[in-house]
Amino acid sequence: MFEDDFASEVVTVELDWGDLDVPYQRDITRRQLGQLLMQFDDMADTTADQ
Repeated sequence: MFEDDFASEVVTVELDWGDLDVPYQRDITRRQLGQLLMQFDDMADTTADQ
């Protein structure tokens, strides 16, 4: 599998927390998943600094 093939592979992300009636699901590419995880990491850093 080439790098571009891996980055464009689709995965399902599921988020669930107490206020949801059903889990939130979305199909995204692995590239988008990587960007999302970096945003979560930045948010965690910002929260930790407060």
